[in-house]
Amino acid sequence: MRAHDSRRALRLASMLAVAGLALTAAPHALAAGTDASAMKLTSAQGKTLADRLQTELYGDAAATADGTGATTGSGATTDGSGATTGATDAPAPDATGGAATDTAQPITTTRTSTIEGVRGLAATVPVGNKKGDYFTLHSLGHVARSAADGTPQWSRDTASLMADWKVKHLRPWDVEFYPPMLVMGYNAVSPFTPASDQGYDTGDLTGDGVPDVVFSASLGMVPAAGVVLPGTTLTKGTIVTVLDGATGKTLYSKVYAYASVVKIVDGALLVGDSPAQNGSAAATGTTRLTGTRFSYADGALSESSTWTYDTGTAAGSAWASVQDLGGGRAAVSWNLAKTATSASRGRTVVLDTNDGSVQWQTDSSLYSRQLRLDSGRGQLVAVEQSDISDGVRYEVAAYDLADGRRTTLDDRVNVLPTAFTVGDLSGGSAGGSDEYVVSESSLTDDLFVNASTIRVLDGDDPGTALWQYTTKRAADNGKDGPSTWRLDVVGNKLVAVGQDDTDIGKAVNTGGRYGSLTVFNAKGKVAWRTSGATTSPVFDDVYKDADGRHVRTVDADQNVRTYDLTDGTQQRLTPLQGDMSSAQLVDVDGDKKVDLVEGGQSDGVWAYSGTSLVGGTPKKLWQATVPGAVHRIEVADVTGDKTPEIVVAADSAVVVLDSRTGAVLRTIDGGGQYVRSVVLADVDGDGKKEILVPTDALRVYKGDGKPLWTYAAPASAGAVYFADPSVNDGRVYTQYGAADAIDVTSPVVKAVALDGTTGTLGWEMTPTAPADSQDGIRGALLDHAVYASSNTPYADGHAVAYTWVAWTPIHTTSGDFMTPSNVVEIRDGRTGELLHTAVTGGLWTHGGYFDGDGVLQEAGTGSAYSFGADGADTRTLFLPPTHTAGWITGPGGRKVGITGSEGGAYLWDPATFVSDGMHSNYVGKTASEGGARNYVAGDLDGDGVDEIVMLNFDDRGVNETAEQIGGGYLISNQSIHEVSTYKLS
Repeated sequence: MRAHDSRRALRLASMLAVAGLALTAAPHALAAGTDASAMKLTSAQGKTLADRLQTELYGDAAATADGTGATTGSGATTDGSGATTGATDAPAPDATGGAATDTAQPITTTRTSTIEGVRGLAATVPVGNKKGDYFTLHSLGHVARSAADGTPQWSRDTASLMADWKVKHLRPWDVEFYPPMLVMGYNAVSPFTPASDQGYDTGDLTGDGVPDVVFSASLGMVPAAGVVLPGTTLTKGTIVTVLDGATGKTLYSKVYAYASVVKIVDGALLVGDSPAQNGSAAATGTTRLTGTRFSYADGALSESSTWTYDTGTAAGSAWASVQDLGGGRAAVSWNLAKTATSASRGRTVVLDTNDGSVQWQTDSSLYSRQLRLDSGRGQLVAVEQSDISDGVRYEVAAYDLADGRRTTLDDRVNVLPTAFTVGDLSGGSAGGSDEYVVSESSLTDDLFVNASTIRVLDGDDPGTALWQYTTKRAADNGKDGPSTWRLDVVGNKLVAVGQDDTDIGKAVNTGGRYGSLTVFNAKGKVAWRTSGATTSPVFDDVYKDADGRHVRTVDADQNVRTYDLTDGTQQRLTPLQGDMSSAQLVDVDGDKKVDLVEGGQSDGVWAYSGTSLVGGTPKKLWQATVPGAVHRIEVADVTGDKTPEIVVAADSAVVVLDSRTGAVLRTIDGGGQYVRSVVLADVDGDGKKEILVPTDALRVYKGDGKPLWTYAAPASAGAVYFADPSVNDGRVYTQYGAADAIDVTSPVVKAVALDGTTGTLGWEMTPTAPADSQDGIRGALLDHAVYASSNTPYADGHAVAYTWVAWTPIHTTSGDFMTPSNVVEIRDGRTGELLHTAVTGGLWTHGGYFDGDGVLQEAGTGSAYSFGADGADTRTLFLPPTHTAGWITGPGGRKVGITGSEGGAYLWDPATFVSDGMHSNYVGKTASEGGARNYVAGDLDGDGVDEIVMLNFDDRGVNETAEQIGGGYLISNQSIHEVSTYKLS
C-alpha cells in the first residue's frame, strides 16, 4: 500500500499540481472464492501490481514523483580524521572544483564525533531469556540488543559494520556509503523480487547458550552506486553476517551474489543464494543453498564443514522458504519462473542438514511462497501461488513429511496471499489440533486492493473456514487498501499486523506510516486493537517473561512499544534515536560549557555532553520521553528559578523538561491540535519567559503550564492556523491564514499585533498583494514566518516582517508564467503601516529571518535576501543550494556566515550575504553528509570558537505544516542519517 495524493498539492519550490478528477462509478471487487473465474494479468500489469503490493521497509514510498534525490554537496574529500578544508574543496563558479575566495581566510572543519540514527522499519526478535531482552534489526543497517526496558546492551551501526566488512567505494568521488539494506519483507505478487521474509534469524552458533544474530544485507544495489566487495569482483551483492548475541561482535561474514534466505537449523547456517537477483553477478551463477557448521575460538567463527545443494538453474530462479523440521532436517523451496517455452514450477525439498542429502523432493505447477510445519499431523503446510499470467490464484497445500506426497487443502482465486501461520488457536488436544491461518488481499477490476481478509481454517478440514475477519479500504481511498503482513498464534490468541489506510495520502500517513495490530480470541472476536502511529505496519514479536505474555513492535516513528497480550495495555514505550532534526545548546551537566539537547522523529529527547562530542566519544547525560515526535526545542528560564528549562513541541503537546535531569516538569496538552512549534518570550515583563503555542489559535502559558491568554481569529474566519509569533516592544506579532488556503478562493489572511500582557488586539491588517500577482494573497506561511527586531532598518527599530503566499510572474524568453511565491511585508509594528514589500523566491523556499549588519536577512533555498533601509535589497544565490542561515563565531573570534543544506553546512564571508548574484566561493564546509540539513552551532568546549552540530530534517513535520495551508513538501533521501560534530580551525 503506497501513499497517494488524494487532492491537489504543491510540491517543493514552485511546482503546482492541479489535477482535475472526474468521479465515476467505483470499480467493483472481483469475486474471491474457490469457484470463481481467476483473472489473468499481463506481465506489465503484474509488474505494476508487484511494485505496489509489498511491504514498505526502506522509506522509498515516502518519495513522490516530484521529489528530488539525496543531495550530497560538492564531493569534497576528507582525510582519515574527517578534516575538510574549504581552501581546497570549494568549487569554482562552474561547480566543477576550484579554490576558495582569496579575500577571506579559509576555515577547516574536522569531524570529531558522529551519532548514527536508526532508519527504516524494524523487526524485534526475543533473545529468549526470562528477562524479556530482545534484538532489533532495522531495514537500513542497524542491529542492536536491548533489555526489556529499552536499556541498550550493544549496538551495531552502519559505520561499524562497514568497517568489519572492509567494503570500499567503487566510484572515486563517493565519500560516504549508502546504508546497507537488510533483506526483509514480502511481495504478495511475485516470488522473483529482492524481498524475503527470511533474510534474518537467530540461533546459538558459538555454544555459549545465547542466540546469535545472522542477517543478509545488500550493498551497492539501491541506489545503484556500486561498491567494492572484498574478495570478489562483484560491484553489488549481499553480505551474510553473524553477530555474537552476547556482545554484538562480528563473528563471521561472507559475500554472496544475493542471499535471500538465511536460517539456522540444528546448528547449521543455511544460506540460499539467488544470483539472478544481482545484475553484476555472472549470468551462469546457479541458485544454491549452502549449509555451514562452525567451530568457535578466539572470538570468531570458522567454517568446519560445508555442503551445497545446487538447483542447477540460473536465470529466473529464486529461493522461497526454509522450514526447520526437527531431527536435523529442513524443508526448502525454490521457484523457476514461467517463460514462453516452459511452465512455472515450484519445488519443495527435504534435506539432511548434516550433509545436504535430499530425502525427498516434490514439484508443483505453483510457486512456493511460505512453508510451515504441522508436526501434529506429520505434514509440511505450504502456501503456493500461480503465475499471474495463469490467473490470480493460490492454494494451501500439504506435503507428507515421510515421502513428500502433495495434497491440495484449499484453493482460492482472485486473491493474493500475504501472510500465513500454523498454530493451536482453539486449544485442542496435543496432537493434530493446529489451525491454518492465512491472510489474503482481494482486488478490484482495476487491480487495487479493496479488502484484506484473515481466514482461520480447520486443520482437519482446511476447506472449511472456522471464521474470517475482513478489513475494507477506507471510503476515501481509491487506491490500495491495507494488507495484513504478519500472523502469530500464541496462547490461543491470533496476533495480526498490517497496514492502516486511515488518512492515506495525508502527511500523517505518508509512506504507509500507519499500522494496525489486532489480537483475536479463538472464536474470532477482537480482543483489542491499536492502529495508526502506535504500531508497525509489518512486524511484531510475542514473548513471555515473568510478568506474562507481551506483544512488542517498533512503530514507523522509531518507538519500541510493548503491549500486554491479554488486554492491549501499553506497558512500555522506548524511543529510539531516529532522525534528529531539532536541537539546542545549554549547560546540562554544570561544567559551564554548553551541551547538546536534541530530538526528532521519535518520542524522545536526548542530552549529550558538549565536551564529549568534541572529544570524540559522545556521552549521554539523560534521555526523556515526550508524548510525540519532536518538532521544535527551545531553551529559556520559564519558571523563574534562574536555571533554563527545555521546552519541546511534541506533536500533540508542549512539554517542559528539567535541563539538569530531563525530568518532565509540565505537559501542556494541545487539545487535539498538531503542535508543530513553540516560542519562548517574556510577554508580560515579569522577567520570566512565557510559552507561546501557535496552532488553531495562539495560546500563551506561564512556565507552570497555567494559561495566560489566548487569541483566536473571529468565528467568521472559519478554520485557521497561526504562524510562529515574534515578540518586541511588549507586543506579540503573528499572522494567520485559512486552512487549505492555497486551495481556497479569497482565503482569510491577517497580520496582527497583540498586547503581550493581555493578548488583546492592537491592530489587524490584511496583507497587500503585489500589483502583478494573480488572485491576491493566497495563504500565510507558518514556520518562522514572522520576525520582529529592532535591528530591521525600518520604523525606527519597530519593524516586523510577515511572510505570505501569492502567485507572481516569472519572466522567461518563452513568456511569463505565474508561480506560487513568498511575499515579504515589512510593517511598522506600532501601527501596522506597510513600509516595504518584496517577492523572495518560490513557495516552500522560506527558511527564516535573522539580523544582519544593519539589515534584515532572510534565508531561502539556495539564496539569502537582505533588506536595507529605503528598499536597498539584495539577493545572494548560493551554489550549492542552501536552506537555512545565520552567524557563528569562527577562529580568532571572526564572524562567519553559515548555511545548512542537504549535504552539510557551508561557511561564508559575511559580505557574501549582502552581495547580489551567484556565489560559490565558500570559505569552508563540513564533510559531505547526504542525511544532513539542519544544524545548531555554539562553543561546546569553551575555547571561544563555535562548533557545528549537523542534524537531519523533520520530514513529516514540515510536510504536515505545508499541508495545513493546502500543500505538501517531500524530499527523498537515501543516505545514512547521523548527528555529527565539527570543530573549526
